[in-house]
Amino acid sequence: MRFRILGHACLEVTSNSKQLLCDPWLVGSAYWRSWWNYPPVPDGLVETLNPDFIYLTHMHWDHFHGPTLRRLGLNRHMLVPKTPDRRIYEDLRAMGCTWITELTHGKSYEIAAGFQITSYQFGHFPDSILVIEAGGKTILNANDCKTMGLPLQQILRRHPKIDFVLRSHSSANARLCFEITDRGGTHIDDPQKYSAEFADFAQAVRAEYAIPFASNNCYLHPETEQFNRYINLGIDVKRYFEAHGITEPKCIVCAPGDGWDDEIGFTLTDKDWYTNIDEHLKLYKESVADTLARSAQQEARAVLTEDIVAGYASGLLSGTPFFLRRLFKGKPITLVAHSEAGDTAYEIDIYGRRWRKLDTWNDDDNPIQIHANANVFIMCVKQVNWSSLGISKRVRFRVKNDDKMIVTYFTELNDLFDCEVLPLSKSLNPRFVTVWLRRWREFFLYVRIAGDLGRGRDFAYRNYLPLIRPPSGAFH
Repeated sequence: MRFRILGHACLEVTSNSKQLLCDPWLVGSAYWRSWWNYPPVPDGLVETLNPDFIYLTHMHWDHFHGPTLRRLGLNRHMLVPKTPDRRIYEDLRAMGCTWITELTHGKSYEIAAGFQITSYQFGHFPDSILVIEAGGKTILNANDCKTMGLPLQQILRRHPKIDFVLRSHSSANARLCFEITDRGGTHIDDPQKYSAEFADFAQAVRAEYAIPFASNNCYLHPETEQFNRYINLGIDVKRYFEAHGITEPKCIVCAPGDGWDDEIGFTLTDKDWYTNIDEHLKLYKESVADTLARSAQQEARAVLTEDIVAGYASGLLSGTPFFLRRLFKGKPITLVAHSEAGDTAYEIDIYGRRWRKLDTWNDDDNPIQIHANANVFIMCVKQVNWSSLGISKRVRFRVKNDDKMIVTYFTELNDLFDCEVLPLSKSLNPRFVTVWLRRWREFFLYVRIAGDLGRGRDFAYRNYLPLIRPPSGAFH
Protein backbone atom coordinates (compact mmCIF):
# COMPACT_ATOMS: atom_id res chain seq x y z
CA MET A 1 0.00 0.00 0.00
CA ARG A 2 1.11 3.52 -0.66
CA PHE A 3 -0.49 6.92 -0.44
CA ARG A 4 0.32 10.43 -1.59
CA ILE A 5 -0.91 13.84 -0.56
CA LEU A 6 -1.59 15.59 -3.86
CA GLY A 7 -3.07 18.89 -2.75
CA HIS A 8 -5.03 20.76 -0.12
CA ALA A 9 -7.44 17.88 0.67
CA CYS A 10 -6.57 15.42 -2.09
CA LEU A 11 -5.40 11.98 -1.01
CA GLU A 12 -4.37 9.20 -3.39
CA VAL A 13 -4.26 5.63 -2.06
CA THR A 14 -3.00 2.69 -4.15
CA SER A 15 -3.23 -0.95 -3.13
CA ASN A 16 -3.60 -4.25 -4.95
CA SER A 17 -3.46 -2.49 -8.35
CA LYS A 18 -6.43 -0.24 -7.54
CA GLN A 19 -6.30 3.49 -6.97
CA LEU A 20 -8.63 5.64 -4.88
CA LEU A 21 -8.60 9.43 -5.10
CA CYS A 22 -10.26 11.53 -2.39
CA ASP A 23 -11.47 15.12 -2.79
CA PRO A 24 -9.43 16.15 -5.83
CA TRP A 25 -8.87 19.89 -6.19
CA LEU A 26 -5.78 19.95 -8.37
CA VAL A 27 -6.21 22.80 -10.86
CA GLY A 28 -6.86 26.51 -10.51
CA SER A 29 -8.64 28.10 -7.61
CA ALA A 30 -11.76 27.66 -5.49
CA TYR A 31 -14.37 30.04 -4.12
CA TRP A 32 -14.34 32.72 -6.80
CA ARG A 33 -10.53 32.94 -7.12
CA SER A 34 -10.09 33.34 -3.37
CA TRP A 35 -8.54 29.98 -2.40
CA TRP A 36 -5.41 28.50 -4.00
CA ASN A 37 -3.52 25.35 -3.11
CA TYR A 38 -0.43 26.02 -0.99
CA PRO A 39 2.12 24.67 -1.52
CA PRO A 40 1.10 24.84 -5.20
CA VAL A 41 0.12 21.66 -7.02
CA PRO A 42 2.65 20.89 -9.81
CA ASP A 43 1.44 21.84 -13.28
CA GLY A 44 0.11 18.89 -15.23
CA LEU A 45 -0.26 16.60 -12.21
CA VAL A 46 -3.93 15.95 -12.91
CA GLU A 47 -3.14 14.54 -16.36
CA THR A 48 -0.90 11.87 -14.83
CA LEU A 49 -3.68 10.40 -12.69
CA ASN A 50 -5.90 7.46 -13.59
CA PRO A 51 -8.00 6.67 -10.50
CA ASP A 52 -10.36 3.71 -10.42
CA PHE A 53 -12.52 5.43 -7.80
CA ILE A 54 -13.04 9.00 -6.62
CA TYR A 55 -14.53 9.65 -3.20
CA LEU A 56 -16.00 13.06 -2.33
CA THR A 57 -16.40 13.70 1.39
CA HIS A 58 -18.86 16.59 0.95
CA MET A 59 -19.91 19.26 -1.50
CA HIS A 60 -17.71 22.21 -0.54
CA TRP A 61 -15.75 23.35 -3.57
CA ASP A 62 -12.31 22.65 -2.13
CA HIS A 63 -13.43 18.99 -1.97
CA PHE A 64 -16.00 18.80 -4.78
CA HIS A 65 -14.06 20.76 -7.42
CA GLY A 66 -15.86 20.72 -10.76
CA PRO A 67 -12.92 21.79 -13.00
CA THR A 68 -10.69 19.06 -11.56
CA LEU A 69 -13.36 16.38 -11.89
CA ARG A 70 -13.90 17.32 -15.54
CA ARG A 71 -10.16 17.09 -16.22
CA LEU A 72 -10.02 13.65 -14.59
CA GLY A 73 -13.02 12.50 -16.64
CA LEU A 74 -16.67 12.31 -15.73
CA ASN A 75 -16.76 8.60 -16.56
CA ARG A 76 -14.94 7.72 -13.32
CA HIS A 77 -16.62 5.65 -10.63
CA MET A 78 -17.72 8.30 -8.14
CA LEU A 79 -18.27 7.34 -4.50
CA VAL A 80 -20.21 9.70 -2.24
CA PRO A 81 -21.70 9.51 1.25
CA LYS A 82 -25.40 8.66 1.38
CA THR A 83 -26.57 11.80 3.13
CA PRO A 84 -30.15 12.66 4.16
CA ASP A 85 -30.47 14.75 0.99
CA ARG A 86 -29.45 13.87 -2.58
CA ARG A 87 -27.66 17.15 -3.29
CA ILE A 88 -24.14 15.83 -3.89
CA TYR A 89 -25.52 12.96 -6.02
CA GLU A 90 -27.72 15.22 -8.12
CA ASP A 91 -24.95 17.80 -8.61
CA LEU A 92 -22.69 15.07 -10.00
CA ARG A 93 -25.46 13.88 -12.30
CA ALA A 94 -25.98 17.44 -13.54
CA MET A 95 -22.26 17.65 -14.36
CA GLY A 96 -22.52 14.54 -16.52
CA CYS A 97 -21.35 11.78 -14.17
CA THR A 98 -23.22 8.50 -14.71
CA TRP A 99 -21.37 6.03 -12.47
CA ILE A 100 -22.16 7.09 -8.91
CA THR A 101 -22.41 4.92 -5.81
CA GLU A 102 -23.74 6.24 -2.50
CA LEU A 103 -22.04 4.74 0.56
CA THR A 104 -24.25 3.99 3.55
CA HIS A 105 -23.09 5.33 6.91
CA GLY A 106 -20.90 2.76 8.65
CA LYS A 107 -21.14 0.13 5.89
CA SER A 108 -17.85 -0.94 4.33
CA TYR A 109 -17.24 -0.91 0.58
CA GLU A 110 -14.63 -3.12 -1.07
CA ILE A 111 -12.26 -1.45 -3.54
CA ALA A 112 -10.20 -4.61 -4.04
CA ALA A 113 -9.12 -7.64 -2.02
CA GLY A 114 -7.67 -6.31 1.22
CA PHE A 115 -8.62 -2.75 0.29
CA GLN A 116 -11.86 -1.38 1.72
CA ILE A 117 -13.34 1.94 2.78
CA THR A 118 -16.03 2.93 5.25
CA SER A 119 -17.86 6.27 5.19
CA TYR A 120 -19.13 7.86 8.39
CA GLN A 121 -21.32 10.94 8.03
CA PHE A 122 -21.61 13.68 10.60
CA GLY A 123 -23.24 17.10 11.04
CA HIS A 124 -26.39 18.87 9.87
CA PHE A 125 -24.42 20.13 6.86
CA PRO A 126 -23.49 16.73 5.44
CA ASP A 127 -19.81 15.92 5.88
CA SER A 128 -18.04 12.60 6.19
CA ILE A 129 -14.98 10.82 7.49
CA LEU A 130 -13.50 8.07 5.34
CA VAL A 131 -11.71 5.15 6.97
CA ILE A 132 -9.40 3.46 4.47
CA GLU A 133 -8.06 -0.01 5.21
CA ALA A 134 -5.43 -1.32 2.81
CA GLY A 135 -2.33 -3.47 3.05
CA GLY A 136 -2.81 -3.98 6.77
CA LYS A 137 -2.81 -0.22 7.47
CA THR A 138 -5.66 2.09 8.45
CA ILE A 139 -5.99 5.72 7.37
CA LEU A 140 -8.53 7.93 9.14
CA ASN A 141 -9.25 10.69 6.61
CA ALA A 142 -11.19 13.11 8.80
CA ASN A 143 -10.63 16.12 6.47
CA ASP A 144 -13.11 18.84 7.60
CA CYS A 145 -15.35 16.53 9.62
CA LYS A 146 -15.31 17.51 13.30
CA THR A 147 -16.81 14.31 14.62
CA MET A 148 -16.79 13.68 18.37
CA GLY A 149 -18.67 11.94 21.18
CA LEU A 150 -20.53 8.72 20.44
CA PRO A 151 -20.13 9.04 16.63
CA LEU A 152 -16.35 9.09 17.05
CA GLN A 153 -16.48 6.24 19.55
CA GLN A 154 -18.34 4.16 16.95
CA ILE A 155 -15.48 4.67 14.50
CA LEU A 156 -12.78 3.84 17.03
CA ARG A 157 -14.55 0.70 18.24
CA ARG A 158 -14.75 -0.60 14.67
CA HIS A 159 -11.26 0.58 13.72
CA PRO A 160 -9.25 0.47 16.95
CA LYS A 161 -5.78 0.82 15.41
CA ILE A 162 -5.32 4.02 13.41
CA ASP A 163 -1.98 4.25 11.63
CA PHE A 164 -2.47 7.64 9.93
CA VAL A 165 -4.91 10.41 10.81
CA LEU A 166 -5.49 13.29 8.36
CA ARG A 167 -7.49 16.30 9.50
CA SER A 168 -8.03 20.01 8.81
CA HIS A 169 -6.42 22.68 10.98
CA SER A 170 -7.44 26.16 9.84
CA SER A 171 -10.20 28.73 9.47
CA ALA A 172 -12.51 27.40 6.74
CA ASN A 173 -15.23 29.72 7.99
CA ALA A 174 -16.20 33.39 8.10
CA ARG A 175 -15.07 34.32 11.61
CA LEU A 176 -12.30 36.55 10.25
CA CYS A 177 -14.82 38.43 8.11
CA PHE A 178 -16.69 40.16 10.91
CA GLU A 179 -16.43 43.91 11.39
CA ILE A 180 -17.80 44.49 14.89
CA THR A 181 -18.80 48.15 14.65
CA ASP A 182 -18.92 48.81 18.38
CA ARG A 183 -15.58 47.11 19.01
CA GLY A 184 -13.40 48.94 16.54
CA GLY A 185 -14.05 46.60 13.64
CA THR A 186 -12.20 43.62 15.10
CA HIS A 187 -12.89 40.07 13.97
CA ILE A 188 -13.90 37.27 16.33
CA ASP A 189 -11.56 34.37 15.54
CA ASP A 190 -8.65 32.75 17.38
CA PRO A 191 -6.45 31.07 14.75
CA GLN A 192 -4.28 29.17 17.25
CA LYS A 193 -7.19 27.04 18.43
CA TYR A 194 -7.13 25.08 15.16
CA SER A 195 -3.71 23.57 15.90
CA ALA A 196 -4.88 22.71 19.42
CA GLU A 197 -8.01 20.96 18.14
CA PHE A 198 -5.97 19.06 15.54
CA ALA A 199 -3.59 17.86 18.24
CA ASP A 200 -6.42 16.90 20.59
CA PHE A 201 -8.13 14.85 17.89
CA ALA A 202 -4.94 13.15 16.73
CA GLN A 203 -4.07 12.13 20.30
CA ALA A 204 -7.63 11.02 21.06
CA VAL A 205 -7.72 8.56 18.15
CA ARG A 206 -4.28 7.25 19.19
CA ALA A 207 -2.85 7.37 15.70
CA GLU A 208 0.78 6.57 14.98
CA TYR A 209 1.17 9.48 12.55
CA ALA A 210 -0.77 12.75 12.27
CA ILE A 211 -0.75 14.56 8.92
CA PRO A 212 -2.06 18.16 8.78
CA PHE A 213 -4.52 18.09 5.90
CA ALA A 214 -7.38 19.88 4.14
CA SER A 215 -6.08 23.29 5.20
CA ASN A 216 -3.14 23.71 2.86
CA ASN A 217 -4.33 26.78 1.01
CA CYS A 218 -3.60 30.47 0.70
CA TYR A 219 -5.52 33.54 -0.50
CA LEU A 220 -4.48 35.36 -3.67
CA HIS A 221 -7.58 37.42 -4.45
CA PRO A 222 -7.20 41.16 -3.66
CA GLU A 223 -10.22 40.98 -1.34
CA THR A 224 -8.83 38.10 0.71
CA GLU A 225 -5.03 38.13 0.53
CA GLN A 226 -5.04 40.06 3.83
CA PHE A 227 -6.04 36.79 5.50
CA ASN A 228 -2.75 35.10 4.62
CA ARG A 229 -1.38 36.37 7.91
CA TYR A 230 -3.90 34.15 9.67
CA ILE A 231 -3.38 30.95 7.69
CA ASN A 232 -2.42 27.98 9.82
CA LEU A 233 -0.37 25.70 7.60
CA GLY A 234 0.89 22.22 8.35
CA ILE A 235 4.23 23.57 9.52
CA ASP A 236 2.41 25.64 12.15
CA VAL A 237 0.70 22.49 13.44
CA LYS A 238 4.07 20.72 13.66
CA ARG A 239 5.47 23.67 15.62
CA TYR A 240 2.51 23.40 18.00
CA PHE A 241 3.31 19.72 18.59
CA GLU A 242 6.94 20.59 19.31
CA ALA A 243 6.08 23.51 21.60
CA HIS A 244 3.75 21.32 23.67
CA GLY A 245 5.96 18.26 23.79
CA ILE A 246 3.59 16.08 21.79
CA THR A 247 5.50 13.13 20.35
CA GLU A 248 2.64 10.64 20.04
CA PRO A 249 1.44 10.72 17.35
CA LYS A 250 4.32 11.90 15.21
CA CYS A 251 3.34 14.98 13.19
CA ILE A 252 4.39 14.75 9.53
CA VAL A 253 4.01 17.74 7.19
CA CYS A 254 3.36 16.76 3.57
CA ALA A 255 3.60 18.95 0.48
CA PRO A 256 1.95 17.91 -2.81
CA GLY A 257 3.60 14.70 -3.97
CA ASP A 258 4.76 13.62 -0.51
CA GLY A 259 3.51 10.35 0.91
CA TRP A 260 4.17 6.96 2.43
CA ASP A 261 5.05 3.55 1.00
CA ASP A 262 4.94 0.28 2.92
CA GLU A 263 8.42 -0.59 1.64
CA ILE A 264 10.31 2.66 2.27
CA GLY A 265 8.12 4.69 4.65
CA PHE A 266 7.67 8.44 4.17
CA THR A 267 9.04 10.30 1.16
CA LEU A 268 9.09 14.06 1.72
CA THR A 269 10.13 17.00 -0.43
CA ASP A 270 13.30 18.84 0.46
CA LYS A 271 11.91 22.16 -0.82
CA ASP A 272 11.27 24.71 1.93
CA TRP A 273 7.86 26.28 1.30
CA TYR A 274 7.58 28.02 4.66
CA THR A 275 10.67 30.00 5.66
CA ASN A 276 10.16 32.86 3.16
CA ILE A 277 6.44 32.41 2.72
CA ASP A 278 5.75 36.06 1.85
CA GLU A 279 8.13 35.81 -1.10
CA HIS A 280 6.59 32.50 -2.18
CA LEU A 281 3.10 34.05 -2.09
CA LYS A 282 4.26 37.09 -4.03
CA LEU A 283 5.65 34.92 -6.82
CA TYR A 284 2.56 32.71 -6.70
CA LYS A 285 0.24 35.69 -7.15
CA GLU A 286 2.34 36.98 -10.05
CA SER A 287 2.01 33.59 -11.76
CA VAL A 288 -1.82 33.76 -11.67
CA ALA A 289 -2.15 37.51 -12.24
CA ASP A 290 -3.76 37.08 -15.68
CA THR A 291 -6.41 34.73 -14.28
CA LEU A 292 -7.23 37.16 -11.47
CA ALA A 293 -7.42 40.07 -13.92
CA ARG A 294 -9.86 38.24 -16.21
CA SER A 295 -12.10 37.37 -13.28
CA ALA A 296 -12.05 40.98 -12.09
CA GLN A 297 -13.16 42.19 -15.52
CA GLN A 298 -16.08 39.76 -15.55
CA GLU A 299 -17.17 40.65 -12.03
CA ALA A 300 -16.99 44.38 -12.73
CA ARG A 301 -20.11 44.09 -14.91
CA ALA A 302 -22.21 42.12 -12.39
CA VAL A 303 -25.31 43.67 -10.79
CA LEU A 304 -27.50 42.05 -8.16
CA THR A 305 -30.90 42.85 -9.67
CA GLU A 306 -34.33 42.91 -8.09
CA ASP A 307 -35.38 39.89 -10.17
CA ILE A 308 -32.56 37.78 -8.72
CA VAL A 309 -33.30 38.89 -5.17
CA ALA A 310 -37.02 38.32 -5.65
CA GLY A 311 -36.47 34.70 -6.64
CA TYR A 312 -34.11 34.10 -3.73
CA ALA A 313 -36.24 35.89 -1.15
CA SER A 314 -39.39 34.09 -2.26
CA GLY A 315 -37.90 30.69 -1.51
CA LEU A 316 -36.21 31.81 1.70
CA LEU A 317 -39.21 33.56 3.20
CA SER A 318 -41.80 30.96 2.25
CA GLY A 319 -39.61 27.99 3.20
CA THR A 320 -38.48 29.17 6.64
CA PRO A 321 -40.79 27.77 9.33
CA PHE A 322 -42.15 30.08 12.03
CA PHE A 323 -40.00 28.69 14.86
CA LEU A 324 -36.91 29.77 12.89
CA ARG A 325 -38.36 33.06 11.67
CA ARG A 326 -38.79 34.10 15.30
CA LEU A 327 -35.00 34.28 15.66
CA PHE A 328 -35.01 37.27 13.30
CA LYS A 329 -37.78 39.30 14.91
CA GLY A 330 -36.84 42.97 14.72
CA LYS A 331 -33.55 42.05 13.01
CA PRO A 332 -33.75 42.71 9.25
CA ILE A 333 -30.61 41.89 7.28
CA THR A 334 -29.17 44.17 4.60
CA LEU A 335 -27.32 42.65 1.65
CA VAL A 336 -24.95 45.15 0.03
CA ALA A 337 -23.70 44.04 -3.39
CA HIS A 338 -20.65 45.82 -4.81
CA SER A 339 -19.36 46.13 -8.36
CA GLU A 340 -17.99 48.75 -10.72
CA ALA A 341 -21.36 48.72 -12.48
CA GLY A 342 -22.96 50.10 -9.32
CA ASP A 343 -23.66 49.06 -5.74
CA THR A 344 -27.12 47.82 -4.75
CA ALA A 345 -28.63 47.01 -1.36
CA TYR A 346 -31.62 44.97 -0.25
CA GLU A 347 -33.19 44.61 3.17
CA ILE A 348 -34.60 41.18 4.01
CA ASP A 349 -36.99 40.87 6.94
CA ILE A 350 -37.21 37.14 7.54
CA TYR A 351 -39.60 37.42 10.47
CA GLY A 352 -41.97 39.72 8.57
CA ARG A 353 -41.59 37.77 5.31
CA ARG A 354 -40.82 40.81 3.21
CA TRP A 355 -37.94 42.45 1.43
CA ARG A 356 -37.22 45.77 -0.27
CA LYS A 357 -34.57 47.53 -2.27
CA LEU A 358 -32.75 50.36 -0.47
CA ASP A 359 -31.59 53.62 -2.00
CA THR A 360 -29.26 54.33 0.91
CA TRP A 361 -27.93 52.42 3.91
CA ASN A 362 -25.94 53.19 7.04
CA ASP A 363 -24.90 51.59 10.32
CA ASP A 364 -27.69 53.22 12.34
CA ASP A 365 -30.63 52.36 10.09
CA ASN A 366 -29.17 49.07 8.86
CA PRO A 367 -27.15 47.64 11.76
CA ILE A 368 -26.83 44.12 10.28
CA GLN A 369 -25.05 44.33 6.93
CA ILE A 370 -23.56 41.63 4.70
CA HIS A 371 -21.22 43.00 2.02
CA ALA A 372 -19.92 41.04 -0.97
CA ASN A 373 -19.19 41.40 -4.65
CA ALA A 374 -22.39 41.34 -6.71
CA ASN A 375 -21.22 38.32 -8.71
CA VAL A 376 -20.59 36.37 -5.50
CA PHE A 377 -24.15 37.01 -4.31
CA ILE A 378 -25.49 36.07 -7.74
CA MET A 379 -23.62 32.76 -7.71
CA CYS A 380 -24.83 31.99 -4.18
CA VAL A 381 -28.41 32.42 -5.41
CA LYS A 382 -28.12 30.65 -8.77
CA GLN A 383 -26.20 27.67 -7.44
CA VAL A 384 -28.06 27.48 -4.09
CA ASN A 385 -24.63 27.61 -2.51
CA TRP A 386 -24.63 30.13 0.31
CA SER A 387 -22.32 27.96 2.37
CA SER A 388 -19.48 29.05 0.07
CA LEU A 389 -20.00 32.73 0.94
CA GLY A 390 -18.36 32.59 4.34
CA ILE A 391 -15.78 29.96 3.38
CA SER A 392 -14.58 32.12 0.50
CA LYS A 393 -13.93 35.02 2.89
CA ARG A 394 -15.04 37.33 0.08
CA VAL A 395 -17.63 38.76 2.46
CA ARG A 396 -17.84 41.30 5.27
CA PHE A 397 -20.34 41.04 8.10
CA ARG A 398 -20.74 44.55 9.49
CA VAL A 399 -22.64 44.28 12.77
CA LYS A 400 -22.69 45.29 16.41
CA ASN A 401 -21.36 42.75 18.87
CA ASP A 402 -24.86 41.91 20.16
CA ASP A 403 -26.04 41.12 16.62
CA LYS A 404 -23.27 38.80 15.46
CA MET A 405 -25.40 35.76 16.33
CA ILE A 406 -28.06 36.99 13.91
CA VAL A 407 -25.51 36.70 11.11
CA THR A 408 -24.70 33.18 12.27
CA TYR A 409 -28.40 32.30 12.28
CA PHE A 410 -28.71 33.72 8.76
CA THR A 411 -25.78 31.75 7.36
CA GLU A 412 -26.94 28.56 9.08
CA LEU A 413 -30.46 29.09 7.74
CA ASN A 414 -29.12 29.32 4.20
CA ASP A 415 -27.03 26.19 4.80
CA LEU A 416 -30.25 24.33 5.61
CA PHE A 417 -31.59 25.29 2.19
CA ASP A 418 -28.28 24.36 0.54
CA CYS A 419 -28.41 20.81 1.91
CA GLU A 420 -32.17 20.49 1.39
CA VAL A 421 -33.27 20.29 5.00
CA LEU A 422 -35.49 23.26 4.14
CA PRO A 423 -38.11 23.72 3.00
CA LEU A 424 -39.43 20.93 5.21
CA SER A 425 -41.22 19.38 2.23
CA LYS A 426 -37.77 18.21 1.00
CA SER A 427 -36.78 16.51 4.23
CA LEU A 428 -40.09 14.90 5.21
CA ASN A 429 -39.43 11.67 3.34
CA PRO A 430 -38.34 8.07 4.10
CA ARG A 431 -34.76 8.60 2.92
CA PHE A 432 -34.19 11.51 5.28
CA VAL A 433 -35.52 9.54 8.24
CA THR A 434 -33.71 6.25 7.52
CA VAL A 435 -30.35 7.94 6.94
CA TRP A 436 -30.60 9.83 10.23
CA LEU A 437 -31.69 6.69 12.10
CA ARG A 438 -28.36 5.08 11.19
CA ARG A 439 -26.71 8.12 12.76
CA TRP A 440 -28.70 7.98 16.01
CA ARG A 441 -25.55 8.51 18.07
CA GLU A 442 -25.46 12.13 16.94
CA PHE A 443 -28.75 12.87 18.68
CA PHE A 444 -27.29 11.83 22.03
CA LEU A 445 -24.24 14.00 21.36
CA TYR A 446 -26.39 17.04 20.58
CA VAL A 447 -28.49 16.49 23.70
CA ARG A 448 -25.31 16.34 25.76
CA ILE A 449 -23.95 19.54 24.21
CA ALA A 450 -27.27 21.33 24.70
CA GLY A 451 -27.35 20.24 28.33
CA ASP A 452 -23.82 21.54 28.92
CA LEU A 453 -24.65 24.87 27.31
CA GLY A 454 -27.84 25.08 29.37
CA ARG A 455 -25.75 24.70 32.51
CA GLY A 456 -23.61 27.63 31.44
CA ARG A 457 -20.61 25.63 30.23
CA ASP A 458 -18.81 27.02 27.20
CA PHE A 459 -18.37 24.59 24.31
CA ALA A 460 -14.91 23.03 24.19
CA TYR A 461 -14.25 20.45 21.46
CA ARG A 462 -11.84 18.38 23.54
CA ASN A 463 -14.54 17.75 26.17
CA TYR A 464 -16.30 15.47 23.68
CA LEU A 465 -13.23 13.48 22.64
CA PRO A 466 -11.99 10.21 24.15
CA LEU A 467 -9.44 10.53 26.93
CA ILE A 468 -6.29 12.14 25.55
CA ARG A 469 -3.07 10.53 26.70
CA PRO A 470 -0.33 12.92 27.90
CA PRO A 471 2.95 13.18 25.97
CA SER A 472 5.64 10.70 27.01
CA GLY A 473 7.38 11.93 30.15
CA ALA A 474 4.74 14.57 30.89
CA PHE A 475 3.22 14.93 34.35
CA HIS A 476 -0.34 16.11 35.11
